[in-house]
Amino acid sequence: MLTKITHKKELIFLVIVHLAGIIGIKWINTDFFLQLSFVSLIIPLVIIIDRMKLTLKSFFLLGIVYSVGFVSEWFGVNGGFIFGDYIYGKSLGFKVGGVPLLIGVNWLLLTLASREIAIRFFSSPIFIVLFSALIMLGIDCVIEPVAHKLDFWSWSENKIPFSNYRDWFIVAVVNQIILIPLKSRKKVFSLALGYLIILTVFFLCFY
Repeated sequence: MLTKITHKKELIFLVIVHLAGIIGIKWINTDFFLQLSFVSLIIPLVIIIDRMKLTLKSFFLLGIVYSVGFVSEWFGVNGGFIFGDYIYGKSLGFKVGGVPLLIGVNWLLLTLASREIAIRFFSSPIFIVLFSALIMLGIDCVIEPVAHKLDFWSWSENKIPFSNYRDWFIVAVVNQIILIPLKSRKKVFSLALGYLIILTVFFLCFY
């Protein structure tokens, strides 16, 4: 019961954070609130990791997932080898090689949240990996049409190529495979599901 209550409080807090972002971006000060985008990534990641009660060795896997996400984006931005021809805007903060350090956090957060949902329904690693990757692909489909409006990233000629969705799914599968050995002491299905719903509603508000 205490865990459920805690999850409810955490989800309410995440709702407040994202609602403040919607109001701020739409009606108060767009540039200022977009610069605070890191808050909506760091806070849910910290909450989810804390609630999972991960073993110390598991953090090594998280580091690999972060790195895979960041490096794949680096190859995408610097040559279009992955995803397509795109560039990042200013909203996601400090960049290395044209890629925001925060984008690795985004990959890690979505990978963890999607995995927590998948393991609720499947026990087979293969199904967990594929279902998690499909969830991540679905989230990307929601984000892509409005990413340029929020100055997250933009595509050449404002056209989202099929390669983006194909490669997003491939990288998501790779990251989910990396997390197969992940050991956690707590399951956070309700927290992960709630966060992804909040995230989806957030982006839909900018359609």
